[in-house]
Amino acid sequence: MKTYLKTFNTFIMWCGFTLIFTALFSVFMGRPLWFIKSVLYYYHMVVFFYTGVFVAMYLRERSNYKLVASIVLILTIVEAVIVFLQHSGYIPFLWNSVYEEAYGGFLSGALGPNKICLGMTMFISFVFSVGLFLQKQLKVNKILIIASLLTSLATIGISGSRTTYLALLIFACYIFVMKTRKFLALSVVLSLAIIVAFFLNLEVIETITTTIEGRVINKVSSPDAFKAQNIDVGQLYEDLGAGRDKIVIMYLKYIANNPYVIPIGIGVNNRLLVTSSAHNIYLSLINEVGLVGLYFYLKWLTSFLYLKFGKVSSLKLALSGMVFAMLVTLYFGEHLYLYRSVFTILGYFILVTILLIAPRYYFTNAKPK
Repeated sequence: MKTYLKTFNTFIMWCGFTLIFTALFSVFMGRPLWFIKSVLYYYHMVVFFYTGVFVAMYLRERSNYKLVASIVLILTIVEAVIVFLQHSGYIPFLWNSVYEEAYGGFLSGALGPNKICLGMTMFISFVFSVGLFLQKQLKVNKILIIASLLTSLATIGISGSRTTYLALLIFACYIFVMKTRKFLALSVVLSLAIIVAFFLNLEVIETITTTIEGRVINKVSSPDAFKAQNIDVGQLYEDLGAGRDKIVIMYLKYIANNPYVIPIGIGVNNRLLVTSSAHNIYLSLINEVGLVGLYFYLKWLTSFLYLKFGKVSSLKLALSGMVFAMLVTLYFGEHLYLYRSVFTILGYFILVTILLIAPRYYFTNAKPK
């Protein structure tokens, strides 16, 4: 089994073992339905993983790649169109009114009510589109690639997900530092699209601007926090973190007062003793699956960085940029885990990583690792 699949399988097996603790705490706390919910979340993670395995096997045949990649690009465009039509009032919010009120009327898309569901799935689509755009050997329809590239980027702007904005910034910085020429080529395409959008006076530009101002610029208490020579990270975290700084402190105190959770945790998806998630994957994993589980998780996520890509180095560039973006943004969320509707992000991440990795065998004699 390939390294990145094997390491995630190990993490899944460990999570399955810790479900024993989840069951015990659920009974002890008088909430047996919590264990059932946790099993259902775990089931989704397992299904997403083995679906990824089957897709990897299917993509061994180079002739299958174009079909799968095209389907993903088309669905990305469809998702973007749904969001644009929601913005225009032609399609209603696709989830119940409780979510609509809780998220302040932000557009839902089709994969989850939380802003980060829309933002992160579109970020992953954007990364995939960038990889295909830069990798000329792959014979995927260029119009589909560019359409997916532009619509996913526009949808990220509309989403209002600050975590996704950060992921996009990190990804762009990584591409710029590692391959400046490719970054400039990509920038030309995006700049032309923006110029055309301004020329046509498209409403989406105004919507993106208004959203970013409302979600980022106007939330910062001091304009000096953005000064390049002295960025106040602490102030930005406090202003933009939506209370995450306080939750992190609460979790650190909880772990310090309950050190027995540190080695192996108290069970996957088990937050019964803390009442909420940490909005920080690293602290959540320590609480639920311990340092052992955190080690398996990080080993899986970083395993993508060590893969050899040969002639398809642009796909490696896109994959590594996405992984680094996730490693940073997971400090502010749990979007690559099995909580609630965000597990759709994990499933999509697995699919796109496989799509980015598969072509390395089409142009090289390298053996799978």
